[in-house]
Parts: sequence; C-alpha cells; structure tokens
Amino acid sequence: MKLPSGTTDRGRGFTLIELLVVIAIIAVLIALLLPAVQSAREAARRAQCVNNLKQITLAIHNYIDVNQTTPLHEYRDGAEPVRDGSGPALGYSGCHSWLAALAPFMEQGPMYNSMNFSFTQEWSYSAPVTGPNPTERTVIGASISSLLCPSDGVLNTGSGDGTVSYPVGNFSYVANVGHPRNVLLPGDAPNNGNLPQLTGTISMSRMHQDIGPACQTAARAATNDVSVSLASISDGTSNTAAASESLKNDGSGAMSDPRRNLNYTNAALVEQLNVPALSVVQDGLSGAINWQPWSIYKGLTWSYTDAWERHVYAHLLPPNAAPINTYYTVTFQCNEGDSGMNPTSAHPGGVNVSMMDGSVRFIKNTVSLPTWWALGTRGRGEVISADSY
Repeated sequence: MKLPSGTTDRGRGFTLIELLVVIAIIAVLIALLLPAVQSAREAARRAQCVNNLKQITLAIHNYIDVNQTTPLHEYRDGAEPVRDGSGPALGYSGCHSWLAALAPFMEQGPMYNSMNFSFTQEWSYSAPVTGPNPTERTVIGASISSLLCPSDGVLNTGSGDGTVSYPVGNFSYVANVGHPRNVLLPGDAPNNGNLPQLTGTISMSRMHQDIGPACQTAARAATNDVSVSLASISDGTSNTAAASESLKNDGSGAMSDPRRNLNYTNAALVEQLNVPALSVVQDGLSGAINWQPWSIYKGLTWSYTDAWERHVYAHLLPPNAAPINTYYTVTFQCNEGDSGMNPTSAHPGGVNVSMMDGSVRFIKNTVSLPTWWALGTRGRGEVISADSY
C-alpha cells in the first residue's frame, strides 16, 4: 500500500517538552517514595532498639533473681581516694558498669569471665591501649550488638584524648538513677546537705567513703551508695523506668549536635543545694555549654567506667535536650548519680524507655515534666495518668 504523497514512514517520537514532563513526574514519585522508604527503615531500627531494651530489662530481672538487687554500677574504684585525696583506699576493685554486671545474663559469659572484678586500675589511654588491666583489653574493645541502637551510626574511637584512636566497645543504653539528690522535686522538703539516697532503679557504689574535696561533705558520702531491690519499687514496675538511650560522642569531644556532648551552664544550678527541679531545667534549656574534656568519653565503653563514660541518666531535663551534667569535676567523677544527664536518641520525636516490668514505651520530647520526673522515681507514690506521656 502506497503512502499518501508528502508523507514518510517515520514513527512519531517524544517532543522535548513531553520528555521533560515525564522526567518531572518520575522525580516527584521518587521524592514521595524516599521518605516512605526512610521511614520504614527507621521503624525497623526503632523496633530493634525496643527489642534491645527489652533484652536488657529481662537481663536485669534475671540478675535480680540471683542477687536480690538490680545490677551494681561501680563507677569508681577503691584506689580513688589516693588520687582524689578523699580518704583511705579500700582496695582496687570497682570501675565496672552495670552493663558489665549483666554480661552473663545476656549470653556473654566468656566476656564476663574475662573481667577482673577484684583488681581494676585507672584506664590507660596511651598506645598500646591496655584498658584498666591487661586481662580486660579484649573485653574493652569488644562490641555487643544488643548494646547499640541501630539508629545511632556514630562510633566513639576515643581519639580526642590526644594520644591515639582505637576501637572500643561502645554502648547506647543507660540506666535510671532518678534525679540529683540536691535537686528538689515538687513536694520535697529542703535539706541541710544530708542528702537522701538516689531515687532511681539502678544500684550504685563508689567503692569507698567519699569524704573530702571529692565529695564536698561527709553527709553526701553517707548516702552515696544504694542497693535497689524489686520490693523497694513501690510505685509499681510498670510506672518506673529502668533504662533508656544515650547518643554517643565520636571521641572528638566537640560535635555539632549538643545532645552528643556533655554540657554545663554558667549558672551551675544543678550543683546547688535545694534548687527546684524546674529552675534547673530552665537553666539547662537556655544555656548549655559543651565541655570537651568530658564529652570525649560519652558512650566509649560498655564494661569499664570511672564516671566519665556516663552509663546512667537522670529524670530531670526532658528527653533529647542537651545533657546538663555537673559543674565541678569532683562532683562529675565522684557522684555520678547527681548529674542532670537526660536520655537522647536518633529516633524522631522522642526516646525509647524500658519500664521495670519489661515493657518499652516511646516517650515524646514534649512529655509533661511532672510525669517525666515521676517515671524516674521508684517509691514516691506519684499518680501517673496513662494519657500524660
């Protein structure tokens, strides 16, 4: 069949405008799809984080079954009085975090058996890195996946101390100590320096009497240690926090995200006696200043602690605020529980918090402060409404 005169057998193609329209449509579809993919991935990571906290809380209960108390956080060793000038040394034991105590209950028996719980020296930061003692070098550098939140991709290499960068076993999860003992929650009566015990759910010990400049007063030392039994959690295990999350520093000590640093304020309200909790919160939210020599160690190693690594958190500032610690170094290292460090996470809008009954809740950054404070205490008799989270 002949084609009409003046025509050709060439097929009709796309014009430039049509091609640009198609490309634009594809770009719009990709732009719509990527957030959905990222959201799905974050949901999966958050679910893994929830599972990690569940496993940690289950391990806490298994520890309680054997030892009748929650895991012990030995945040300084018995030799510290020699360095701090705060009294006689009681040996060299200590400097093992509450996570180290959980190792045999988290299928980490070989790691637990590699730790020396009767002798622990000060951490060595020079090459070759030996950690607190030679037998624990492998443990210090070992990473445990269930102690790492998959949403936090930062690795703390400890490079900011000025000697050498090295691999260490980082951690993302911190235990609840309640609130600083010198800070007054609503209804608290003022005290004269004879501070009460910590109100949280983790057992803590500095392994010796904190008398002298490292502790300011003997009265504070007398109540510094605490052993928490399940029976002492009279507010109910479903109303009392066990553990939460903490973003790591990369080891440089100065990250652009202030939540990854350890901060202080010029007003130093967190150090003052009988200061209202709300005043400390307002001070922290308005004037956080990074202190690089402290921030270097945030999240460094799960097993060893001399307070610098920050394995515990307080229910004082709201979730995901810039963490406010103490003002003076002696309080920072000698009374770790009296810090304002709050939980932080890479999850949008809040943090995962495990309760002592094993459940895990997502607590929003906008949580009511009285509710947040009440979740941190084990026996104050607060009434917490389910719609207040």
